[in-house]
Amino acid sequence: MPKSLKSLILITILSVVTSTLSTGQRTIPDEKLIDYSTEDNTLREVLFELSELANVTIAFEDQIIPVDSIVTFSVRKELLGKVIDYLIEDHNLKYKIVGNQIVILQDEYKKSITNNGSKEENNNSNKNNNSPTATISGIVRDVDTGEPLVNSNVFLYDSSQGVSSNEYGFYSFTLKKGLQRVYASYIGYEMGIYEIPLKRDTTINMELKAYTSLSEILITEKSLSPIKPVDQPEIASIDILTIENILSKISLGGIPDVMRLAYASTGVTTGADGFGGMSVRGGETNQNLVLFDGIPVYNAQHGFGLFSIFNSSVIKSAKLYKGAFPSRYSGRLSSVLDIRTREGSFRKFKGNVSLGLFTGSASLEGPIIKEKASFLVSVRRTFVDPWIRNVTRTINDNNGSTSLHFFDFNGKLNFSLGDFSKLYISHYTGNDSFDNDLTSTNNIDPLFANTSQLFWDSGNTLTSLRWNARLSQKLFLNATAYRSRYSFVSFDQDRIEEFESVNQNSFVDAEYNAAFYRTEISDVAARLEFDFVPNPTHQIKFGGGFINHNFSPGFISVNQLDSISPIEIPVTNNSLQDELIETDLNSDEYDIFVEDEMQLSKNVRLNIGYNHSVIVTGERSYHIPQPRLLMSVGDEVSLFKLSLGRNAQFLHTLTNTGLGVPVDVWLPSTDLIEPETSWIFTAGQFKKSKLLGYIGVELFYKRLQNLTRFSETGFINISADSNWENLVPIGRGESYGAEFSINKETPKTNFEFGYTLSWSNRQYDQINQGEKFAFRYDRR
Repeated sequence: MPKSLKSLILITILSVVTSTLSTGQRTIPDEKLIDYSTEDNTLREVLFELSELANVTIAFEDQIIPVDSIVTFSVRKELLGKVIDYLIEDHNLKYKIVGNQIVILQDEYKKSITNNGSKEENNNSNKNNNSPTATISGIVRDVDTGEPLVNSNVFLYDSSQGVSSNEYGFYSFTLKKGLQRVYASYIGYEMGIYEIPLKRDTTINMELKAYTSLSEILITEKSLSPIKPVDQPEIASIDILTIENILSKISLGGIPDVMRLAYASTGVTTGADGFGGMSVRGGETNQNLVLFDGIPVYNAQHGFGLFSIFNSSVIKSAKLYKGAFPSRYSGRLSSVLDIRTREGSFRKFKGNVSLGLFTGSASLEGPIIKEKASFLVSVRRTFVDPWIRNVTRTINDNNGSTSLHFFDFNGKLNFSLGDFSKLYISHYTGNDSFDNDLTSTNNIDPLFANTSQLFWDSGNTLTSLRWNARLSQKLFLNATAYRSRYSFVSFDQDRIEEFESVNQNSFVDAEYNAAFYRTEISDVAARLEFDFVPNPTHQIKFGGGFINHNFSPGFISVNQLDSISPIEIPVTNNSLQDELIETDLNSDEYDIFVEDEMQLSKNVRLNIGYNHSVIVTGERSYHIPQPRLLMSVGDEVSLFKLSLGRNAQFLHTLTNTGLGVPVDVWLPSTDLIEPETSWIFTAGQFKKSKLLGYIGVELFYKRLQNLTRFSETGFINISADSNWENLVPIGRGESYGAEFSINKETPKTNFEFGYTLSWSNRQYDQINQGEKFAFRYDRR
């Protein structure tokens, strides 16, 4: 191939790539910053000079520009759009963005107001028309699928005012009447620009388009979004776990996982090798409120914690609150992991199949009735359990094997009930199963055999019915009813058997230790939540909920000296289950909340809230007031955050590893065991640096009361005929420390560095002679 032809092809490819990148990541023309000054110059000449200075085409017809308009002004680092608005505002003109150009047009709306005065308002007695402001509201959605975009941003072109959509894409924006240019943005999507001649309250559903660059360019050139989007700082101590980041991380076994990304956050600690649950800033693993579409999940892990129950193919958004969290969340002491799933495309069918080293998954979604109803289904399962079983059987010379597998299923149906209301039906079910059975013969005496058995099975089932509706331009309602069930069964046995002969057809005697544990938690709940947005600087959330808890824990441990009737050798989980006397514990939990988020000035935001929780159990009722305060001062360049909050938790766990795997016995508060409480305080400074990126330092302190754990003697016999409540140690604890983080974003990579210096301790009167000791998740 001639050299000149190669050069031509290379130049053509580079031109296409450059064009594609500029389309996918273009700068909005009116957002360019300029320095400009002029004196006694014509408006037409000023527009020409601004066009050349900003390298932006400003197009207009000569006859609409007044020839007698003389301009004198000076600006420094000002948005081009604001400058143009200033120049044309007195001439019944407006500008529109067409591609990469700014086009100046006649403003018919301003012209009609000038000619007719306030005739329309005077002839209409409607209160809304007499108001100088009007409200636009609606849903921000994906243009291809019709799915709502959670926490998207809607703001004026000059960023002087703005609001965020809620968890269901709803926004409400009150503005002055007149022509308004409103932008909508969302991570990974092109900017949406809307010109609205605002005369009265109006419904506008905004639709954004995902970047459509070639896939090769997406992989190699697209800028990744940092975990903390520095252009829109959050008021709380929070990590935004974007789908983009979940999919971009090097994942275990090739399967992206939201929990693994959460483990990488500062202040988050796990057990050995990343197993054993998640401890946030020195808290217990049971003190994290994990929400799956608003439903609390008791166990979010698969396969000893290797994976989470959350299939990445259905996740829409995830947030991890590590400090004091807003008042709408309650029921846990340390953190909130709020995960929302997608609804399914309302406009076209699509699906995907994923295969990792350990699991395979598939999903399918699409419209049932276009624009009216949609579905989403996803399944995932391990496929290595036959391989594990055969390999372990070979290693053990056919004297036993090990098996491990899990699966989960997600399903969702969505129905549009008119323009302002939707109904959702969702279901999740997942299960884990582990079985280890090993028999070894004594080489010295073949009449004896050692047998070890360990079996456990656990699973979650969640079913919910949700209805949400826009009740008015400023008020949004979400109503949810759900039922959830979590179960865990474990059987553990070690025994030595003596046989009559070497062929081991019948035994003479056996010594054994066996234990059986079972728990089941069943919740039935309902919840109402309202979003009220009186104006862009003021957002109020309020509501409440009710949960009926039913706990069925039970544990039994035996050996050859115990009398089990009928006697069964070897002991099985069925025989122990028949002997178990379970106890049923019931409680009712109520909470009401209100939170008010205010923007006191351009750089000061405040969230004041209150949550009041009540639990009714047995003969007692507990009332726990929980005030919350969150504040941020600054902007995306430099931001200071402060938070203080009290939290309550009516659920307790007694954690023990005596069954070979960590076992959490979940219990409610009772007449003798009071709810756990905590106070959380955080303060942090975050700064954007050109050299290092986003730098953060945050201090935290947490004080915990009424903590529970197993006694030093081992298991507590939790059954209906035991005095187990008096045997549970009750204690207190504290944790404190500092977190340091650096997040440097480049066009191709994100560099993240985090370090946590922290201490966490516990103190129980019955343990360690009442002295403080280091908590098991105490880490430097």
